[in-house]
Formats: sequence, C-alpha cells, structure tokens
Amino acid sequence: MRSDLKTFARTYLAIGAAISLLAIYQTQQQTQALFKIRTRYKWAILMVVFAFYMAAGLFLVLRRDQGWSFWDRLQGSVPKANWAKLLGPILIVAAFPILWYARMDFYGRGLEAFFRLMWLFWILVLVQTVGWRLTTGLSWSTSFAFSVVLDGMVAQIYVAFLPVTDDPFSAGWSEASRFYYASLPFSTSIYGVRLPLSVWHGTRYFLQSIPFIISGLPLWAHRLWQVILWLGITGLTSWQLVRRLRTKDWTLALILSLWFFLYLFQGAVYYHLQVCVIIVLLGVWPEQPKASLLAVLLASFWAGMSRLNWYPVPAMLAIAIYLLEEPYRNSGSFWRYAAKPILWGATGMIAALLGQSFYIAISGNTNLDAFASSLTSALLWYRWLPSPTNPIGIIPGILIVSLPLIVLIMGMARGHLTNLHPVRWLGLLAMTLILLGGGLVVSTKIGGGGDLHNMDAYMVMLALIGAYFVARRVATEGSGNFEQPQWPGIALMLLVPVAFTLLRLSPPFTYDAARASRDLDALRTAVDGYSQQGPVLFINERQLLTFGSIPNVPIVPEDEVVSLMEMAISGNKPYLTKFYQDLASHRFAAIVAHKQNLGVEGGDFIEENNAWTTLVAQPLLCQYKPALTLDYTGVEVFVPRQKPCATFPPALEQP
Repeated sequence: MRSDLKTFARTYLAIGAAISLLAIYQTQQQTQALFKIRTRYKWAILMVVFAFYMAAGLFLVLRRDQGWSFWDRLQGSVPKANWAKLLGPILIVAAFPILWYARMDFYGRGLEAFFRLMWLFWILVLVQTVGWRLTTGLSWSTSFAFSVVLDGMVAQIYVAFLPVTDDPFSAGWSEASRFYYASLPFSTSIYGVRLPLSVWHGTRYFLQSIPFIISGLPLWAHRLWQVILWLGITGLTSWQLVRRLRTKDWTLALILSLWFFLYLFQGAVYYHLQVCVIIVLLGVWPEQPKASLLAVLLASFWAGMSRLNWYPVPAMLAIAIYLLEEPYRNSGSFWRYAAKPILWGATGMIAALLGQSFYIAISGNTNLDAFASSLTSALLWYRWLPSPTNPIGIIPGILIVSLPLIVLIMGMARGHLTNLHPVRWLGLLAMTLILLGGGLVVSTKIGGGGDLHNMDAYMVMLALIGAYFVARRVATEGSGNFEQPQWPGIALMLLVPVAFTLLRLSPPFTYDAARASRDLDALRTAVDGYSQQGPVLFINERQLLTFGSIPNVPIVPEDEVVSLMEMAISGNKPYLTKFYQDLASHRFAAIVAHKQNLGVEGGDFIEENNAWTTLVAQPLLCQYKPALTLDYTGVEVFVPRQKPCATFPPALEQP
C-alpha cells in the first residue's frame, strides 16, 4: 500500500487533472443548454479554477524529476508538536461540512454537479490526508487511502439511512411493497389467512421478515431493519474477506475491508446474496475437504432459494479460493487437482436445484410458471450502452468498476505468469468471463439494466481475485511472488466505489405529514365503505394493510404491483388472463392503485412503462373508473364501470 511521495503526488495530480477536465466538460455542456446560466459569474469562475488546476497538475506530472525537491522535504518526519496533533483532527473533520454544503446547496441548485463535486472531494481528500499524517504519522499513501475510504463510509451510511421515514405511503413505486412480501411468512397472524410466499427473492424476504416476530412494529422500524441488513451483512462480508486474507498489516486489512464494503454497494450486491459469499469465505478451506463441501452445499442451497443466476456462484467462488490458495504442484496430476472443483461444481448445482424445489414446495404458490418468468422476458440489448434508463450504461459502468482491479492484477502478474500453473490461470479467467457474460445478458432483460446489480456475481468474483493479489496472498508454484501493487492502480481502485457512493448523495427525504395524513384518512374512509360491498384489491400501497393503517379490510393476495409488473413484462398469459377475468366480472368492489396513464410513456424504462400501460392500465380503465383521487400521494380508488370498453381483453403478446 505504500508508495514514494513522488509517485503518490504524480498520481494525485494526474487523476485531479482528469477530474478537472471532466468538470469543465460537464459545466460547459450544461451551461450551453441553459444559455443564461453561462453568464453567471459562479460558473465562469469555477471553469477558470478547474482549468488552472488541470494545467498546473499536468505541468508538474510531466516535469520528470525536476523541481521535486519540495516533495522530498515533505517525505521526512512528521511534526510532533502539540499544534500538529490538534490541527490533524480539525483538517480531517472540517472537510465533511464543506463537501456536504457543496452537494446540498452550492452545487445542488440549478446544475447537476457530479464531476464538480468529485473535484472538490479530490481537493478535500488531500487536506484530510495531511490531517491523518499529522495525527497518526502514517505514510502519505496510507493516510490518503484512509481519507478516501472513510469519506466513502460516511457517505454510504448516510445514503443507507435516507429511506428511514415514518411516511405511511410508499417512497417509490414499489418501495413499501417489499415489506408486504416480507410479512407473508407471518400472514396467518397478520391477515388471518395463510398466503403464498413471494415468487421472487425468497431469502431476501425471509431476512426482512424477522421484525414481524415482534407484533405491532411500525413501518419505519422495518425500514430501519432493512438498513441494518444492508450495512450489517455487507460489513460482515467485508470482515470475512479480510479475515480470510490473514494479512498482518493492520492498515492494509482495514483499508481493504472498507474498500470491499463500498465496492459491494456499486451494484449493489444484495444482502441476501451476500449470505452465500459469507458461507463460502467462512467454510471453504482446501485442506478441509468435508467442511468445504458442506459450505458449498449450504451456500448453494441458499442460492437456489434466492436467485436463478446465482445457482453456480457459491461453487465458483469456492473453486476460485481453491485455485488461489492451492498450488498445482501439490497434486501431481490434472485430475487429482481438478477433483475438488469438479465435485464442488456438480454438487453445488444439485444443491441449488434442491433449494429451488424446496422453496417452491413451501411457498404455497400454484402458478409455477411465475418462478420461471425471467426466462421468457424480452432482451433489450441497447441497455448495454448509455440510455435514459441508465445514463452510464451497463458496459461502460462495469468497465469503470473492473479496470482498476484488472490493471492491478495484470501489473502484478507481468513477468511472473509462471507463478501460477496455466490450469489455475485458465480456471480463474474462465469463471470470471462466464459470470461477466451471464451478467451482461441478464442486464438486458426487460425490467433490468437500470444499474449494475445484475453484474453482482461477476463483481464479487473479480473483487475476490483482486483482493488476494493486492494482499499478496496468492499461493505461488515456487518461492517467487508477484510484484507489489502499483500505487496508481490502488488509488483508482479506492476512488471508483467512493465515486459511486457520492453519485447517490441526495438531500434527506421529507414529506408533508399533514397532507399525507389527510390522504390516508380519506382513503381509509373510502375503503371501509367499499369493503362492505365486496373485496378491495390493493395493487399499490398494500403495506397500509400490513401495518394496520387501514384496519379490518380482508386481504386480496393477487395482483400486487410488483407481481403484476413482472407478469406484464414477461407476458405471462395464464396470470394476465385470470386478471382480466377478475376485471370483467367486477370481482373487486374497489381497486386501490396509483394514477394510470393511457398514453405510451417515454423516458426511462420505456418498455416496462409500455407493457404496464398496454397490459394493465388500459384493461383496468376499461372495466373500472376513478372514484377518488388523492392529489398529494397520487393514489386513486377505482370502482366498476357500468359500461366497459367494447374490445376487451387486449391481445396478449410478448412485450
């Protein structure tokens, strides 16, 4: 992790110059689109500052060894005076309010400001680096690494707590729906009837359901529990990785742990899937075949209950650990060396399929086609590239995440390829490419592509391999070792996940409690009345029943918004046909949903919006009409029409 001060300074200035160039470009593009803003002095001054920093940085970087005596003097000892010990913590802490003010106020009004924010962050990190050096006496590079990852940690914890609110309504189109699905294991005590479990993400909802053990906890407590799951399980995964690496350098261990924590949020890698990673890191040891096989079986069984494209992942992670820790020369033959990977791969897939079968059996679902809905979804290849759904794009985004680690590994292995047997290299490369290809395909499926979460298995595999190399824990075939990791690659490796975290910074969530309360009272009164006439279907806002905000209304288990959207984008004809039959027969006395749009919408997730409009909104409005509209929350109550549409139901075609 150490570097000489000249290398550190050149890396810092070069990256800062690149950020300045991007900040100039972003500001120019935005002010050109909004001509009047271009005349405001604030943006003009900033453009000059960015340009000066870029020019000065490049000038110093290109000077070779001339003019670096100043940096040589800085390489020396750290002042031990009391003023230094007092100044250090001040420099560390003072950076946070400056960055927050810039994001929430100075940059936050008028123009989107990611690269301008990154430029300011880059300056403040250097200030904090000085602070850490004065406080601890650590090297410049280590102090810098601490500054970057700790800033990222503070920002990520802040971002994680943003959804914790007592707003009774959903903060997004499906945000609170997750808590309804989490309540299903306790449906008998909550709703008075046993309901089938969710078809998707079974283990996620098992983890989220734990607070329902305590009856009567409010919605905000469940939102808080989800934050605890995110932070707690991700922290445990990071700790297990560093524990696995057994590095004796505590600074490297801490920095790698914090880096991996932030890295997992880039996708993000969902916490219920990280359970598989934890089991593998905890239980797979090449010298303990029985314990390793048990860990692979348990992790694969959990994966089978979790997500289809994670079925082979636990076994592949176990094989990667084996390839990284077990030299080929210890086996004597290919088949002897390959025996454990083959066994783990085969038994892991069997265990995953058994896990899937077990979950289907206990779920209580009769529509088995729903479990395979993702296999019939349309593929939208354009989402590999920047689009309204994902301004970064899947391929550019995963390249940004991957390149620092790939460059680091290649740099360390250059000239030392024989340290690993070709079988080990090919095994690691093949598994990484398989997970990369699988993630790219899954990311194009309708309903996905908005972020990198479908690249999660590939990201975990790459990070595992990269961490072993950076910590120099790869067992080589002889007495030689790989090169030390180069500081420019380390700096980029640390910066990228922090940049993704800063990208998610936003002001705290607020809502008008009085208006929300009025909407809830009006909705409660309307639903109470309609429920006397027949069942009331909650397509949206079903958590109002879960947490008793609207009491004494029998639950209708079908057609919750997440399920209905999944069935629409996958073109599940049996499910949709049943939905249309219920609409045509006016089975429901009323339907609670958000406002429905008849027109085809543009913008992000256009195919998903079109599928909903065509296969859900239009059929709904053909048979039901709005009877109550709540202006603040956008919730409507629909009641049966006396004269439905002449053409019904719509043709069911693959969206």
